[in-house]
Amino acid sequence: MTVFKTLDTRGLSFFSATDQLNQAFKDVKMNGILEIILDKKKNFSEAFSRWVESKGYKVSNRDEDARLVRLFISKSKR
Repeated sequence: MTVFKTLDTRGLSFFSATDQLNQAFKDVKMNGILEIILDKKKNFSEAFSRWVESKGYKVSNRDEDARLVRLFISKSKR
């Protein structure tokens, strides 16, 4: 898997993070991958997954440890 852009949203509110996510997607070409780094304490990973899928994209992979969650979003329409 090749990551084309990484967005670190730790410390941001859900709404600020989604605003930045919209901006970051503009820089990722079709069939690209956007990596989002989330703060595990805020537990936004499920909300982000649903939000991403509502936009027509999919979470292609997920990686987490004790401090953070990394979501890999595929920018290819379903």
